[in-house]
Amino acid sequence: MIRIARRARALRFVAMLAMLAVLATSRPAAAQPRRLTKPPELIELVEATYPKEALAEGRSATVILQLAVSATGTVDEAVVLTSAGPDFDAAALDAVRRFKFRPAEIDDEPAPVKITYRYQFMPKMAAPTLGKLRGVVVAKGTGAAIAGVTIEIAGVGATVTNERGEFAFDDVPPGSIKITLSGKDLTRLQTDETVEAGRTLEARYAVELPAESGAPEEEKDDLEVVVVAPALVKQVASTEVGADEARRVPGTQGDVLKVVENLPGVGRASTGSGQVVVWGAAPQDTRTYVGAVRVPMLYHFGGLRSVVHADRVSSVELIPGGYGAAFGRGLGGLVRVTPRDPASDRLRGSVQLDLIDASAAVTAPIGERVSFAVSGRRSHIAELGGLLEDQRFQDFFTLPDYFDGQARVRYALGPREWVEVGGLLSGDRQSRTQPSNDPSRRVSDTRTLHFQRYDVAYRRQLAGGAEVDVAPWYGRDQAGRFGNFGGVPTSVETESHLAGLRAEWRGRLAKDWTARAGFDFELIQSKTTRSGSITSPPREGDAYVFGRPPADQVSADVWKTTIASAAPYTEVDVRLFEERVHLTPGLRFEPFFINVNRRKPHDPSAPDLGLYTQDISVQPRFAARYSPAPRITYKAAIGLYRQPPLPDDLSAIFGNPGLSVSTGTHYVAGAALRATTAVSMETTLFHTTSEELVARNPSATPRLGEALLQEGEGRSLGAQFLLRRDKGDGRFFGWIAYTILRSERKDSPAARWRLFDFDQTHVFTALASYDLGRGFEIGARARVASGFPRTPLRYVYFDARRTRFEPTLGVSNTDRIPVFVQIDVRATKRFVINGSELEIYLDVQNVSNRENPEEIAYAPDFSQRRYILGLPILPVLGARWSF
Repeated sequence: MIRIARRARALRFVAMLAMLAVLATSRPAAAQPRRLTKPPELIELVEATYPKEALAEGRSATVILQLAVSATGTVDEAVVLTSAGPDFDAAALDAVRRFKFRPAEIDDEPAPVKITYRYQFMPKMAAPTLGKLRGVVVAKGTGAAIAGVTIEIAGVGATVTNERGEFAFDDVPPGSIKITLSGKDLTRLQTDETVEAGRTLEARYAVELPAESGAPEEEKDDLEVVVVAPALVKQVASTEVGADEARRVPGTQGDVLKVVENLPGVGRASTGSGQVVVWGAAPQDTRTYVGAVRVPMLYHFGGLRSVVHADRVSSVELIPGGYGAAFGRGLGGLVRVTPRDPASDRLRGSVQLDLIDASAAVTAPIGERVSFAVSGRRSHIAELGGLLEDQRFQDFFTLPDYFDGQARVRYALGPREWVEVGGLLSGDRQSRTQPSNDPSRRVSDTRTLHFQRYDVAYRRQLAGGAEVDVAPWYGRDQAGRFGNFGGVPTSVETESHLAGLRAEWRGRLAKDWTARAGFDFELIQSKTTRSGSITSPPREGDAYVFGRPPADQVSADVWKTTIASAAPYTEVDVRLFEERVHLTPGLRFEPFFINVNRRKPHDPSAPDLGLYTQDISVQPRFAARYSPAPRITYKAAIGLYRQPPLPDDLSAIFGNPGLSVSTGTHYVAGAALRATTAVSMETTLFHTTSEELVARNPSATPRLGEALLQEGEGRSLGAQFLLRRDKGDGRFFGWIAYTILRSERKDSPAARWRLFDFDQTHVFTALASYDLGRGFEIGARARVASGFPRTPLRYVYFDARRTRFEPTLGVSNTDRIPVFVQIDVRATKRFVINGSELEIYLDVQNVSNRENPEEIAYAPDFSQRRYILGLPILPVLGARWSF
């Protein structure tokens, strides 16, 4: 955040950044054209002949044409501007050439004009009466595709597998069918399948080929059938965005994961914090997973970039609450990043450079079975910002210094089986220095975080369509915070070693029953060294005023902790009434184990005594969906959640070694409407409660080992709304998201309910992006959010012992920072160069240069109050080359 007193100072900062970003040019105005007084009106529409193959497959398409309409209303010429393929183009041209128009008028006289016309092909969807069968034939053992095998369905017909062993039947009567496989050197085989109307059955047939020598015929298993099972139903409260769409969102500079801050249910984090606040939960209560691996944060310090390269992301999903039994250890939401598979066809990659950082990524196959992906990124905005003469903007918001990298290697064990080895690393450092002639006002603050993750992922598809995933992983985190405020030091260093294992089976139990069962293990061993003020850094709920020096009571401690849990879980999706109803009960059984090496402050005259705590929890989860019509869905969920304490809170001096597990309950209900194939609306109501939260002991002289107590409660109540237009095959996408909520905390049974430090009553986001054609694309984003609560001052007194003024605070969190309003815009131009693509983009944040208050600050004697302002206009010019 930037301390700015006058707009002129903000404009000076903008001008220096703009020198690195944009050059403007001007052109003379064009001559004024004649006036179009009446546009052409289509009076005779000719329906195009639908291509038979596309109609059979149910494919839709859009052909964009330019029509030359004569002064008599006939179409003299038609040219395709955007093709949908030769068949669709020819059908569209044949139809539009026979159109009849009421002529256009220019200056009230009939005149020829050229117009752009969009011809949409939409198949008429009748109730399905037939099913489809898709499949592949491979050699058992090796998984090699077998071409030339004849697949015959009694009463339907026969086909032959292609060079990839694939076959397909499009019109199969529903019910039980008999399938015969035959071919050269292949024993004639038969199997039965069940086909459902309107559905595609996918099968894999693994056949035993004749061997030169081997077991007798009766000992051979000639045929193995694998049918793909349907996936479990989606979470009740979930928003998922694909990487291609997320990359084009204004304000993200092409970073796919930054789209999370624009989703419903997510509060606006203060500038530079990079925190994810979901449904009124604390940032540390929301878990982030990259594949099966948990990472400590989603964004680098400063919040300008995520910790995973955009090219390595397939999609990102936000589940703010009410999620199923497969995940736990958190009272807040869940962010799931689905990694992109390494390329198996050819070399692919990208290079990106802008004002903030530089990055590169490459992925390619190595032979037929091995593929890899490597990416890396390094920031340089801190170095560029250091060239500016005026550095006062870094008094609050400091430019971050970060890097990250990922690498993965995949080995295909067979057509439906692979193993992957990978790693992820990230490093951050952020420093703030505020000099002053008054020693009591001098401030220095440095934060660091480095983490690494290494994992092995294995997946196999079994007979019947079931899938098995196994993913063991190891990680190491090094976090530190070092500061000095008016001579009062603060130092916290934590090194953690993490190990985890996630194993899961997913498959069909019966015709309308799909299930998952798994095991989720995680262990964290930490060593923390802390010294300095007992109240710094401040924690949520503290009586805190920005700029106020911490307590001058100092101490020191070194402690070690081990926190582990091993959770078997299961979940079943039951489909009833022709899949109009989905019932999804789940259960997570999770024992927690917490060990601290010291239950009391260290005493040189006595041996240290450790403390072991265990908690065994049963966490039921349940979700239901009801679709009275194909486009309407009602949904509800309820679940119990548990979360272990933070290692930093288990100190015998600064915390409480006896802390145990916190508990939370989520209640979710909502409705979704698919208005068209591209437009959807969704409303979700939510209520969360939490108990046994950790808060600072209100006593001025707490007992040993009880600086923190586990007596707090929390509650939040709200609603979120989403109106979304998917891009699909069109040019436009965007969404409007709005969240209204109230989040409160109570630090002890005797305390009053207060607003949560991160409470935001209103959060509104509207964004859109439009493809203009010819490689041009524009977009804009508008955000409006309530300010965070703050505690007002009652009166001020002079502390003669510390020789400074001290405030007496009023009722906690009854004041609030003013509303945040910001508009961002993005413009891109893409060039196709020899099969590769070059994208030039300009992403401008806070285009109106609005002075948004981010914090409340006071004069040294607290006689004056002012606002610390956020970022001014920030243009980011960059380029991305992908191949």
